[in-house]
Amino acid sequence: MLLTALTMSYFALPAAAEPHTSAAAVAGSAASNLGATVSPAANLGNFRAGNIISDQVFFDSSTMSTSQIQSFFESKVKTCRTGYTCLKDFKQNTPNRAADSYCDGYTGASNESASTIIYKAAISCGINPQVLVVMLEKEQSLVSHTWPSGWRYDMALGQGCPDTAPCDPAFSGFFYQIYGAARQMQIYAEGKWFTWYAPGKTWNILYNPNTACGSSPVYIENKATAALYYYTPYQPNAAAIRAGYGTGDSCSAYGNRNFYNFFEDWFGSTQAPSKITANLAQSPSGAIYLVTNGTKHHIADWDLYILYRNRLGNPVAATDAALNALSTGVNASRYVHDARTGTLYLLEADGTKHRFPTADAVTRFGYAFADYINLTANQSDAFRTTSAVNDYFVEYGKGDIYRYENGTKRHVANPLAWQSIGGDSIGYVASMNSSGFTNIPTGAPILAPSTLVTSSATTEVLVTGTGAEIAYLTSFGLAHDAGIFAISSVAPSTFSQLTKTSSAFSSVMTCKNETYVVGGGKLNRTDNPQPGAAALADSICASLAPKAAQTTGMILIQVAGSPNIYLLENARVRHVRTLERLREITASGASVMLAWSQDTLKGTPVGPPLLGDGSFVSFSGPEVYWVSAGELRHVTTPQLLTSLNNGAWPRIENLPAEFLKSYSVADPVR
Repeated sequence: MLLTALTMSYFALPAAAEPHTSAAAVAGSAASNLGATVSPAANLGNFRAGNIISDQVFFDSSTMSTSQIQSFFESKVKTCRTGYTCLKDFKQNTPNRAADSYCDGYTGASNESASTIIYKAAISCGINPQVLVVMLEKEQSLVSHTWPSGWRYDMALGQGCPDTAPCDPAFSGFFYQIYGAARQMQIYAEGKWFTWYAPGKTWNILYNPNTACGSSPVYIENKATAALYYYTPYQPNAAAIRAGYGTGDSCSAYGNRNFYNFFEDWFGSTQAPSKITANLAQSPSGAIYLVTNGTKHHIADWDLYILYRNRLGNPVAATDAALNALSTGVNASRYVHDARTGTLYLLEADGTKHRFPTADAVTRFGYAFADYINLTANQSDAFRTTSAVNDYFVEYGKGDIYRYENGTKRHVANPLAWQSIGGDSIGYVASMNSSGFTNIPTGAPILAPSTLVTSSATTEVLVTGTGAEIAYLTSFGLAHDAGIFAISSVAPSTFSQLTKTSSAFSSVMTCKNETYVVGGGKLNRTDNPQPGAAALADSICASLAPKAAQTTGMILIQVAGSPNIYLLENARVRHVRTLERLREITASGASVMLAWSQDTLKGTPVGPPLLGDGSFVSFSGPEVYWVSAGELRHVTTPQLLTSLNNGAWPRIENLPAEFLKSYSVADPVR
């Protein structure tokens, strides 16, 4: 580190003094400006050289907002002398600064006010903005000055400006002074480069740059006090303490005395504050409270504490007396209110807030309507407003998504189900406290419609509808022929909440008087009636029917891996035995050929085949029929039977007796 960064305002004379002014001039200037700056209340009898300010106060960046800093400046200077720019009116363009191990960086902007620069630098570097405000006064009287020259802004905090050497040009300008000093405090606190006033040890600290004035041992209690000595390495002697804001003797130094005076008079105790101005406060027993509008709300949950701390800053140590002065509100929660608009919000761990659209939604999330936390405007604005609370939620700290529906919570069973309900477009999914989650009855799970579902609880394969109903399928081949390819495996507990329909999903079905046939990787709606087809449940139909293709005319089936052709009739397949018979049945009108798997064929009822001319058939009885021109003719004698087959005994196919009525029977052969 450059030594020029070590000693800002070594001699730090009384508040209104010009740099390098005589002690006599200092005393007169201090007296003349005292009434304009403070109403003396600080008790220098309480000044402790080893603990000028506590770490809790020094490093609390949440004590003032930009607007509060601005209001403070305006309260100190009502009217600025013509031709000058007072601190309350000062603005400048600011540069960007990259983050490092000491500060989180700075995003520059045009025409930023002094209050904005101080606030942003304090937040970035984790320094109490009140510390920076006090330093501006003790170094250059900028807070109270009514006719400040430009050089006061250039060396506002003495950053890079030792009393014994010229200022470093790299630190010239108000922004560089503020950001540089805030960052420097963290460098001091780190204890890596600066060790000669390290906390926990006793050091001889001078009273004055003139070593002849002597020193005394001081036990340094904390990092903040060490930082002040690195910045101004002198302690006030007894004469400086007795003088209050005035002049002591020739061996007096005033920098750290004035820091203490200004801080105590403007902002309260340099130790645990007597009046809590922070958003979060910690009691001596360790309890954490959210402080809002004069009320303290106990934060009993670690995750809730982290949520508030990330947006509102670290808690400050508070006395029991300071906490007892506050009224006690309900325990802190994620249910908050912005009084400016009357809006009720749910806070999330990512720093966002989400509007509750109805009182019912508040109750659903487990909150009593009147138990909201009234945030201040600054506290509310610290949380980014995004989408409103909707019907989708997770239990806090867990990942499964649920939808609120008809007074129940329905588990979105898997990613397929989430996609089917437009999950990517839903956006915000709220996190619900366990108490609210437990109180909502569990409804049927949500599964993607037209999806196969399996579970370790069953060996069956089923297809989902639009609700909680599932229908049995005979095979995966049938699902493939219908164009149903997606499959979900669900837990037994999820599966047990589904309702299996009485009718199975099959190759031929009816849905609300419409007939559907699987085939070719899709569902086909046909104008060819199929008496005997099972009626499918409405919810299953609703998931499948909108995707169906339209077909016209008689339906023929070709089975994969086989030359066989079948006619679909009365929801049964009839094997077309010959090419001639196929030509005959298709000659009379339109037809469509659908591709089936062997699995689908096996699961479909079989009807009487379309026999080829010249074949012989019986129907579980002694009578034998000869097929001629598609009709059956009874062969009455064995002699006729062999004569019709060129003198040889023919092959006779035996079919079920009930098939006989499906054929046209002509006159017997005689």
